[in-house]
This record gives sequence, structure tokens and C-alpha cells, in this order.
Amino acid sequence: MKSYNFLLIFLLALFMGCEKESLLLEYRIEEGLEVYVDRFFLEAEKRGVFIEKENLILEFTEVINDDFCGQCERPKRNRAGQRIVSISTDPICWFRESDQNKEALVFHELGHCLLGRDHKDDLFPSGAPRSIMTTILEGPYQPCIYVFGGEEDVKKCNLTVRREYYIDELFDENLSTVPEWALPGEN
Repeated sequence: MKSYNFLLIFLLALFMGCEKESLLLEYRIEEGLEVYVDRFFLEAEKRGVFIEKENLILEFTEVINDDFCGQCERPKRNRAGQRIVSISTDPICWFRESDQNKEALVFHELGHCLLGRDHKDDLFPSGAPRSIMTTILEGPYQPCIYVFGGEEDVKKCNLTVRREYYIDELFDENLSTVPEWALPGEN
């Protein structure tokens, strides 16, 4: 009986000693990125999508693999683990970009990290991307900077009217709406 009790105590001590450390997850947003993260959560709430503000690091970095402007590192198959979004400080990725393009980049990466979205490169008949999750992220709803020509040229150049659609689609990838600007012959 004594050996049985000893074995039981030994096994209990062994299991207690092998208890895995709890995974410490951090929520930290680098200065200059907070405004875009706050907008993301606000846009999610407007659409009835509530995401916990936890387990997320957003930071600037000098170099990202494969010449991308942003990158999301997330655990595979929704397992526990830190989610990290890195945004390149390369001037063509960030500092020379408009507010709308910065927002689109951050929203795209948060789509990967917080919504589990993958890339979606489908195009509308007009040639515009169907999703902000496209790999061709060249200002999906940017304003015009320099426009030469008349009112029609300004209308074609200014893509800010597309913002609402792209954000709706970000939070509902099954969105079936086809906006007017997405029809053939439109731009």
C-alpha cells in the first residue's frame, strides 16, 4: 500500500510540475498606427462585428519579406498565439501615402490577423478588385492627388466613394452587392 501511495504522490507531483505555462498575449499598438486600428474596431462595431482588443501587436519595421508593405503573423488554424502586424517604413509603403492608403493597408493586414481572411484577387467587370484583401493593394479608395483634365477625369480618379463598399466586404466576405463603379465601362 505504501508503494502505491508513493507512486500516486510521485505521479501527481510530476503532472503538477509539467503544467504548461500560461501563454502571455500582448496588446500593443505603435504610435502612428493607433488611429487606423481604432477606425478598424469602430467600422467593425458599425457592422455588428465585435472583436476583443487583445492579442495584437502592430509595429513599424524596416524590412518585410517579398517586398510587401505589410505582413501578418498569426497562429495557424486559430490556435492560441500572438498576432503581429508589421508595417514597412519604406516611404513608398507608408510615409508618402495618403491617409486612405495607410488605412487600407492596416485594414488589409488586420483582415488577415483578426478576421482570418486570406487574399482574394477576383475583379469586377470594371477591373477594380472585389475585395480590400487583394494582393494588388494600390489605393483601392484613394483620393486624387494631381488631376489634369476636366470634371470627368476627376470623377474617374477619385476613388474615395469606394471606401464604404470595401469596408463592408472586409467584414462580410459573402457580400453580394455590386456597386455602380464596378460595372463594365466604369472606373
